[in-house]
Amino acid sequence: MKNKSIGLFVCLTLTCLYINAQKKYEPGYIVTISKDTLSGYIASLTDAELTHNISFKHNESSANTVDYSTEQLQGFGFSSGRIFKRMSGSIPNGNTQDTISVFAKRLVEGKVDLYVWRKKGTNGADYFMYNNESIRKVHLTKPRKNEVKLEGSTYNATRYKYIGDLNYVKHDQTTDIKDHKKLNYGENSFRKDIIAFNKRFEADYPINIYKEPRHFNYNILVGLPFSTNSEEKHFRIGMYRDKTFTDKTATFSYFTGIIYHHWSEDENSYDTQLKHSEQNFKWQMLNIVPFGFKFQAKSKRIIPYGYLGVGAAILVQSDHIITDYKYIGDEKNTTILPTVNTGIGLKIKVNNNFILTEITPTMNGVFFNAGYSF
Repeated sequence: MKNKSIGLFVCLTLTCLYINAQKKYEPGYIVTISKDTLSGYIASLTDAELTHNISFKHNESSANTVDYSTEQLQGFGFSSGRIFKRMSGSIPNGNTQDTISVFAKRLVEGKVDLYVWRKKGTNGADYFMYNNESIRKVHLTKPRKNEVKLEGSTYNATRYKYIGDLNYVKHDQTTDIKDHKKLNYGENSFRKDIIAFNKRFEADYPINIYKEPRHFNYNILVGLPFSTNSEEKHFRIGMYRDKTFTDKTATFSYFTGIIYHHWSEDENSYDTQLKHSEQNFKWQMLNIVPFGFKFQAKSKRIIPYGYLGVGAAILVQSDHIITDYKYIGDEKNTTILPTVNTGIGLKIKVNNNFILTEITPTMNGVFFNAGYSF
């Protein structure tokens, strides 16, 4: 029975990987090459999926959609304040550079605007900065290490070109090339630097900062082991919170959780055939998971997922103490130990929430869990 259940679960998981997701459309607008602004609904995908083209329709209920590329639009935006603009940048092609047009998302608006270009299949990102007064524009790319030969030795030297680009677009020399360690390449560093610069000119150029949305899901699961007997009481209860940065990804999230695990048998049953022994009859474990990550498929109704987290647990064990073939009482021991938490499951959509089914291996057997996500 156990093997059949696991086999069926795995088959369902593999099958559901091929179920495509339905696009969700949100209100917004597009700006055409001729600078006309058209209101409608835009498919809400991740930043990386909106880089080269978008799907647009004039009415929410309409089945007719139009795809627009970077050659056809100056930009577009959602009513939520998520705004994209067509930007031109350079990408390496052998020993040369090719020019490419992409839709980049605006993070900061002010005297200098900051845009991010997120790419599919990579955690890296490029950035664009545009000075609304001087019309200077730069494309910032991740610094690379170059080999430098000096006096017969080879060294790795990092090119901090983005520091010079920042000075150029701001037309400002306060960011010294020697201070590159104080301004790392990345979104948080650039955002803070540009906001601080823009505050000096806020009277003429009002600042607008885009705050990326976070979506939270709360999950409750109850589990029983595949293998147990009628004399035992064995179960686990888990409560988790998932956090997803929806602009960046639809398949990756972070989670925290707390799990209660219980096992016990008849408290009045003990063996006095042994002269000295400690006979465990109950243990309880409270497992705290401060950090974990989850991957899920992009499916429509049934969503396979898997997760991995690390934590620490408090284990309380209750033992019968046998001395000289006599039961003399009970003893409790408390232990703190590290834990690794993993599992695979299916999310079945019901309205806006999900029913959860999950298989979880633990140090005390494999559990089947069922629950609810909201």
